[in-house]
Amino acid sequence: MKLFRYLVAMLALMLTLNVFAAHLPDDIEPGDGVNDIQLPLTKESAAELVRIENKGKVLSVDQSKANGKKIFSVKVLHDNGKIKVYRLDSQTGHSPK
Repeated sequence: MKLFRYLVAMLALMLTLNVFAAHLPDDIEPGDGVNDIQLPLTKESAAELVRIENKGKVLSVDQSKANGKKIFSVKVLHDNGKIKVYRLDSQTGHSPK
């Protein structure tokens, strides 16, 4: 009898979690701030976007123009000690083509 109650309780819990998960979009994790960043990007929002996506310390943000588009170059120091520069189109938030 105890096993039956245990199984019913687990089933109820699993159904509750499944219903909750159905309300979350597939590509969004709870606490994910990327979806809160507005376009067009500013220097500050470009730095925040790169920091969230790449888990590093932003060292600098430079702005330039390429093919008439505003491009941000964000220099990031990663935990492994490597420095990488990420380029973002201010209108799309993606790497320029």
